[in-house]
Amino acid sequence: MALIQKATSRPSQPVLRLGTLASHGPGEWDSGSGDLRVFVIYSSAELTRSALGAVAALTQNLSARVALVAVQIVPFPLPLDRPAVPSSFLEQELKAVARGIELPVEVHVVMARDPEVGIERVISPGSLVVFATKRRWWPTPQKKLARWLARAGHSVALLEV
Repeated sequence: MALIQKATSRPSQPVLRLGTLASHGPGEWDSGSGDLRVFVIYSSAELTRSALGAVAALTQNLSARVALVAVQIVPFPLPLDRPAVPSSFLEQELKAVARGIELPVEVHVVMARDPEVGIERVISPGSLVVFATKRRWWPTPQKKLARWLARAGHSVALLEV
């Protein structure tokens, strides 16, 4: 008698690629005050500026609140509250990137040893997350992060530039 096992897999959110049609699950549409809250993940100044521009264009009349999130990796020998480079340096860089956007942008710098752990500290479950990546045929770190966020239940929009 053969034993048949059902493989149970939890449904994951597909990654929405901006500029193409795709279906995606609901993100964090209601943040308590009726505003749309969008999280933009920082990867580089150029890519983040592109992602912020896309968010500003797509949420023009939606009174969206944008949070720009950067994870500063602190190597293990150092304590988390004493990174090699002060967090104020990265915070100033993020503010400079967000300066040209018409929307108000909150800046969050998180100290962590792992990028996923740092992002989990800031982004609430089921959030709408947007970031940009370079158009490549191989999986970029941003594409891998997008898949991870989608599997974690977030709505992800990935802008390929």
